[in-house]
Amino acid sequence: MKHFLACLVAAALWTAAMGAKEQFARLDVSARPDGAQVFVDGTLRGTAPCAIYDLKPGRHLVHVQAPSHKAEDEFVNLAEGTFVQRTYDLVPEKGLALVKTTPPGADVKCNGVSLGSTPLLVTSLPSGRAHTLVLALNGYQPRKIDLVLEGRTPVVREETLVLDSGTVDCTTEPPGATVLVNGVERGTTPIKLTHIPKGLATVTVKLDGYRDETRELRLAPGDRQTLALTLTGKPARLNVVTVPEQARIFVDNDYQGKSPVTVSNLSAGKHDIRVELNGHAPQTRTVSLANGAESTEEFKLASVLGRLEIVTTPPNAKISIDGKAVGATKSQGDAVRSQILAIENIPAGEHSIMAHLDGHMDVSRRVTVKSTDTTQLFVRLARVFTPDTEVETGRGIYRGVLVNKDFLGNLTLETAPGVEQTFKADEIRKVRLLAK
Repeated sequence: MKHFLACLVAAALWTAAMGAKEQFARLDVSARPDGAQVFVDGTLRGTAPCAIYDLKPGRHLVHVQAPSHKAEDEFVNLAEGTFVQRTYDLVPEKGLALVKTTPPGADVKCNGVSLGSTPLLVTSLPSGRAHTLVLALNGYQPRKIDLVLEGRTPVVREETLVLDSGTVDCTTEPPGATVLVNGVERGTTPIKLTHIPKGLATVTVKLDGYRDETRELRLAPGDRQTLALTLTGKPARLNVVTVPEQARIFVDNDYQGKSPVTVSNLSAGKHDIRVELNGHAPQTRTVSLANGAESTEEFKLASVLGRLEIVTTPPNAKISIDGKAVGATKSQGDAVRSQILAIENIPAGEHSIMAHLDGHMDVSRRVTVKSTDTTQLFVRLARVFTPDTEVETGRGIYRGVLVNKDFLGNLTLETAPGVEQTFKADEIRKVRLLAK
């Protein structure tokens, strides 16, 4: 403004110095925008475009101004009777606008060009006109606002954005489940799920040991819903192995088979296991199973079986234990005693032993067998003297137990316990077998 006044004073002094007899000059002024005001030496002479005919020769100050544009000043020298044209392109003046949003961070665009994010001081838009701004923030509905900027007077606009998404308050029992919205992990329960796109949304919750749960929700912009889920536990799996195998397995008193056994579809919590195997001490155990867990329980069974060794005199005696035949003792050459008859895996406790040998009195014994120990038993069988053969000779008739008959026909009888007598074939008149 000071520059303009100085120029105006200078023009006035120069004009006064000119002689009164000088002829007028013509000045034509055009400007963009049309309608700009044209001042000559401080006097308004019209609006562009305009023609000024009454200017005296000399130096004149031309001032052109238009709203929302930067004014222009120029000294123009006019000679007598001349015609001068001048064109001025006024530069639009930039306005000021402060744009705020709740929440902040919205992108501000004008004519598709991003100006920045809120809060934003806009300094690049021409003043003197209306502008349409678009505010965009992920999860919120776009907002259009119109601004009219005048000069450098700041315009302040504060806008509250409306959600373009829904909100879901999600809880689970038990808590701590992972939540996915449309396949994207969002956190663990309990959780407030925000910015869920409007329309149909798929919410899935996952927790180890529990079945996945999926729900489809339809949300309107700004909608808020509650989703409470009770999760169902996955069945547990129990493997039972024993050493030795083939033990009978009971879980919660239900027979499951012989080991190794796998029991599926067990509920979470405590379960009782019982293991039984003949000849071994039974075992019980309580286990705690989590939802969906797999557990392996191993039982090492302690044997309650013993070993019994039996020797008989004489050998070849048949042996029974508790009425069940288990074998016979065997001879060992010319020895009076038999070899050892070993009977394995006899349950610990008292047992009845019976030894039988033809021609001998049966022998019964009560024996206590200890687990994992060897018990020895010696049995002597008393012979029963029962004549089975009658021999007639010239000397008389003899009865006894046939001991031997050789290939020559000679015959040996035990005529009394421990007394043997041999008869020659040529003296034997008759041999008769006695009925038993």
